[in-house]
Amino acid sequence: MRRVRQYQGGFIITLELILVSTILVIGTFIGVVALRDVLFKQYVEKQSRDIYVSDSNGVVLGQALSFDEHEAPRIPYIDRLVPPLSPDPAHRNYRALISIRDDRFTTREAVYYDGANCTGTPCIKAPSDENEDNVGIDNVDATGAVGYLYKSQAGPTYAIGRSPDGITGYLFRDTGNACPISPDAVRSRYMSQKVVAGSPCESLETSSTETTPGTTTTTQTYVADAYTDCLIGLGAIPGGVVDTCSCPANYSEQNDVIRAAESEIDASLLVGLNSVRGFAKEVVDVVEAADLQVGTVCCPVGSVLSNTGLADTIAYAIIEDAIYATLTNARKIDKSIDTLNNNLNPQTIVCVEETTTTTPGGGSRSLVLREAVQVLAPDTSDNALANFSAPFKINLPADASSDDWVYTLPGKEGPND
Repeated sequence: MRRVRQYQGGFIITLELILVSTILVIGTFIGVVALRDVLFKQYVEKQSRDIYVSDSNGVVLGQALSFDEHEAPRIPYIDRLVPPLSPDPAHRNYRALISIRDDRFTTREAVYYDGANCTGTPCIKAPSDENEDNVGIDNVDATGAVGYLYKSQAGPTYAIGRSPDGITGYLFRDTGNACPISPDAVRSRYMSQKVVAGSPCESLETSSTETTPGTTTTTQTYVADAYTDCLIGLGAIPGGVVDTCSCPANYSEQNDVIRAAESEIDASLLVGLNSVRGFAKEVVDVVEAADLQVGTVCCPVGSVLSNTGLADTIAYAIIEDAIYATLTNARKIDKSIDTLNNNLNPQTIVCVEETTTTTPGGGSRSLVLREAVQVLAPDTSDNALANFSAPFKINLPADASSDDWVYTLPGKEGPND
């Protein structure tokens, strides 16, 4: 009988293997601990260099992105509750840039009110239009309260307005709708960026064109209704095409005023279309697919077109033309017109004569205002800034002894650094 040999599997643990394994394990452990310590120190040092703003209760508002001209840290607020706008069907969130002083919040833009002491109906002007607010808080031309961030992100304009304490400030945004008050009704504005003891609210007396008190004041006097026979055309609607028109004798075209208000017209048009979208979608489809044409508007020579109510009036005329050209059911037409009247405020477009009185130190500024609402914190009915209490403060770097690890920026190593 043949014997089958048995072979042992595995390996022999030697003293050398134990020694090598021990060295590797202990060395790796020491290296990991050292790396952890270095990364932790770097993280702590970076936190020490970064500036965070917190309120009196230690609640962190955010990290400073930059500083304004008064050395107040600026932080971004992301508004996650704003409804989607027309240029943004995917509905992204928009940022408001807020500067934080020790006792208040500030923004470049102002909030306008129809009551004294910044009370009543709040409104915000359209963004990025130097003609609307050319004069700044220093009464110097070209330094006005104009915010370019909001035009760049194609979203609403944000501004700090009056809070109940009159000092700290609440965050507002425009809705895209025309302001329910006319520029003539404005009596005050909350100019949060002013450096002033107490409330930054200032009195403001305006006409249809408003300027900073003590600089240049422009008043407007009614001259005549504007010539609007060739105002609106919808190339996709039968009979809606407007032929090229010439102004009557002794009239001049005012299309530059229309072009300056294009963003406000688009916003009012969206409001009107949304109001009838649920039961007259064919009207909405026609307007959105149409080749919209704003024709010629004329005023008597020597007068200018007033921008009061201009956006709502033009938007109303466009949608009204589409309703009568598209719908055939009388009840549906009446319902559409009634709904339109409840959401837009059309007015007679008029021509005015401007009279300007100038005193040293400033230039004229016209106001085209939008409706403003408070920005609320998520899941609450409070303003987004209501739960933060002054005084506001920033973190300070911790003390470091000479043997502590100090983070050095790349390229700065060397005996002289």
